[in-house]
Parts: sequence; structure tokens; C-alpha cells
Amino acid sequence: MTQQAFGRRQFLGAGAALGASAIGLAGCAQTSGIQNIDSASPITTVEHGELRGARAGAVISFKRVPYAANPFIAANRFKAPQPVAAWPGVRDASTYGPMPPQPSRAPGGGLAGEADDLTLNVWAPLNAHNAPVMVWFPGGAYYRVDAAEGWYDGSGFASKGIVVVTVNYRVGIDGFMMIGGMPDNRGLLDSVAALQWIQRNIAAFGGNPKDVTISGQSAGAQSVMLLMGMPMAQGLFQKAIAQSPPQNHFTPEQAARIAKATAEVMGVAPTAQAMAAVPLPAMITATEKMIGDLRDRAKWGAIGGQPPYLPVIDGKVLTATPLAALQKNAGDVPLLIGCTDEEARLYLVPGGTIDRIPLPAFEAALRGNRLPANAAEVYARVRDKASPGDMLAALESDATFRMPTLRFAEQRVAAGAPVWLYNFSWPSPGFGGRLGAAHVVDVPFSFNTLATKQAAPFLGGPGYQPLANEMHARWTRFIKTGDAGWPRYELVTRPTMRFDSTSAVAADPLAERRKLWSDARFN
Repeated sequence: MTQQAFGRRQFLGAGAALGASAIGLAGCAQTSGIQNIDSASPITTVEHGELRGARAGAVISFKRVPYAANPFIAANRFKAPQPVAAWPGVRDASTYGPMPPQPSRAPGGGLAGEADDLTLNVWAPLNAHNAPVMVWFPGGAYYRVDAAEGWYDGSGFASKGIVVVTVNYRVGIDGFMMIGGMPDNRGLLDSVAALQWIQRNIAAFGGNPKDVTISGQSAGAQSVMLLMGMPMAQGLFQKAIAQSPPQNHFTPEQAARIAKATAEVMGVAPTAQAMAAVPLPAMITATEKMIGDLRDRAKWGAIGGQPPYLPVIDGKVLTATPLAALQKNAGDVPLLIGCTDEEARLYLVPGGTIDRIPLPAFEAALRGNRLPANAAEVYARVRDKASPGDMLAALESDATFRMPTLRFAEQRVAAGAPVWLYNFSWPSPGFGGRLGAAHVVDVPFSFNTLATKQAAPFLGGPGYQPLANEMHARWTRFIKTGDAGWPRYELVTRPTMRFDSTSAVAADPLAERRKLWSDARFN
């Protein structure tokens, strides 16, 4: 059974190399470090000019820093990332820039974000020199992304001696739809361009370009795993962290079908020229329609239930399916990887959907995933007096996140790479005490950003600070040393750190559910 055959919900909240001419590899940033360090407006110099940031205590930040030119102007539309022009004087980098164009989360939807340069944000310790670097790729189902979200604030890591970079990249039609004559996987090419920019410029912030950890959550975590297997990304990082990575991708044939349908929604041909003439608000409206249309599994078959714009195995940027590419290209890069215990409750609890799921829907999911006869009995034990919604949430959590996470970990162990596996098990009291250990709840704990406004509804209050201290310390240790500090994962006892009110290593947690999927093939 192939990965594409799994019944999944939409849970993911160029050529063979990116040439030096496309990203300005000939340039080299000054490495004199940050100046005016004692002022509220420190200055540093990167390859295209000077930046004025902001200081908060022992942390300096520089925001809306361009790493590639605006990809939404006519000359750059649907192309690989293009070089940034030098700017005169000192560029203000004290405040966040807009998110890339994408569907709004506000009621009624519509366009959110703006057409802007491709940008990143940097947090650095005072007087940093050769500090380890963490690069964060946000999630968002490949049709949303925002590197300025509050719970991604890098100050916590920076205060512990780490330079943090959060990256915006193209999403949706501009980032991932197949368009004839243009490179596929443009959003991933953006990520590579950001990593190359970091190689050339991070020393200007006190970072060490030879000690880079790539990290992300959800679609951002899948991007991490894809970057590990991409030939053009090799050598741009030394460690990796993946929080709840799915394995969703398209074949070229599937991507072409999506592209044809998207163009029909907009009433244009699926060509770069025709698509570029569509105003951004209309393109976002088409994206929203395609998101809804892909929920019709009867119409779309194997690709139904997925986001409409996903990485495509094009043979150039992505040369093989994720697991195969890891086997060939990823070497022994240390990997910290895990998921939450109740991922899918994020999508079913807040709107009350979990209470409207009938038993036949759960039974259909069992059949669709070809699980063994005892699966219903196993999922009935996920909670006391589990409802059909509780059972479906557990099954979808396994199908979309837990099993892909385990397959990634198993593949890396088989390849001889060091792996540390975790489960996030803290039951959030959010949404009337029903959210549980849902998708994305682990993010403010790993960043130690519980106090942010964004985190509050997902935590159901202030959260649990001792757990944030524990997780943040483990992530910090891994970024600095390449060792998370608990036993490495192996396939006999399967030691796994369970993060909860009391955190401890467990041997093969949720083993019964893992075994239900032993015959399922992901790729």
C-alpha cells in the first residue's frame, strides 16, 4: 500500500542545483560582527548592505532581512529565487515584514500577506562569535507560512548562545504548483537559497556557518526531511530537528492534474504567462476553492484529503521519494524527531467536529487504511469511553503524523545515523479541556514561548513552565552538541522520550498502535 493511498485529512497547517548566478554566491558578507552593540539600534553588514536591528537585553534581532528578490513581480514570477539588489544606506531591520501571499485565517478568508522580498528574521546573542545556528522553517500545509508568528520568537535560544533564523518561503500556487517551463518545488528552492544566504552571511551575526541545525514543524518538518535528501542542499547544515513531519507529496502526474484543475477554476491556461496575469486576490480565492475541492475523496481518489499544492517528485529538485532520497543522500546527519500523541485533535476539537463524527466514518477509515481486524478494539481504548470522533482522531493522528515520523526514524537508524525520538504527551486543557496533546501544542514548549498571545488558546491558560524548561533545554543541548541527552533510538527497545508533566524515557510507547501499521508502506 503506497503512501498516497492513505486516507488523510488536510493536516499540514530549477534544476538539479541552484546556480551561483541565481543567488549571488560570488558575494561575501563582511564578518566584522555587530556594531553599536551597546545601543538600542545595533548595526551589522551583510552582502547587500547594512542592517539596523533592535536590542532587548542580551539579545539582538534583525527582521525582514531579504535573502532573495521579490518573486511576485513580473520579471521573477514562478522562477527560482533571484538575487537581492544592494540597498543604499542602512536598512531598517527592527520590525517584522509581511507574510508571503496566502489564504487568510480570518472568517471569510481572502488574501493575507503581501508581495515582498523573500525574507528571514535573525536573533543573536550579544557578542556572539562562531555560535551554533538554528534555522526554522514554519509549517502551514504548504499554502500558509509566517516566520513572524509569536511562538517562533528566537529570543529564548539566543539567550542561551544560539543564533536563530526563521524563514519565509513561497507557498501555494507560487511555491508548489506545477507550471510548465518553470522549476517545480519553488518553495523548497527558496529554502535552499535561505540556507545558502546563511552560509555567506551568518558570521555577520556571530553565527558559525559550519554548525547549522535545520528545524521545522508540520510542513516545515517535512521540508527538513526533504532537505536532508536533496542533493543541492547537502553541506548546508549539520543537524536536523523535525517536529510532526508528514510524508505528503505528489507524482508529476498528480501535480499536473492539480495544476489543470486550478487553472480551470481561474479560467486561464496553466502557463506561467497566463497565471502571472491573475491578480493575487483571485489566485488566493482559487487556492481556497481547491483546498475545499480536494476534500472530495470520491472525486480525487488517492490524492483526496490532502492540501492541493505539495512537493512533487520532479527528478530534479526532488530526485526520489522522501525515504529513498534519505537513504541515498542524508549520510549520518544527527536527527531529533517526534510528534504529539493526539495530533489530529487540533483539527477536530476547536470547531466541535469531533462530536459530529458518526461511527461509520471511523469504520470507513479503518477499511480505507486496511488495518487489521483488531484495530477497532485498539482505537476504542485511546480514551475512557472513546467516541467515534476520539477514535478517528487517533487513527488520523497515526496515519498522517505518527507513522511517517516512525518511518523516518527507522530509516535513519537503519542507515546508521544517530536519532533521538520523542512523543509530546502533555494534555492541553485548551478548548474546554478537550484539545489534549494536539498538533502544534509542542511548539511553544520547544521555543519556550508559552507567554505569547498566540500560544494562549492552544495551552488553555499559562501552560506548564517546567515542561517548557525541559524541552527547551533538550533542544538547546541538541543544537549545541548533536546529542539530545537521552538514549539514541534503536529498533529493539525503541527508547522514546515522553514529554509530559513528568518527562521520562519509555520503551516503545503506544506499541500496540504502532504494530497495527506494521504492514503499511510509506515512501
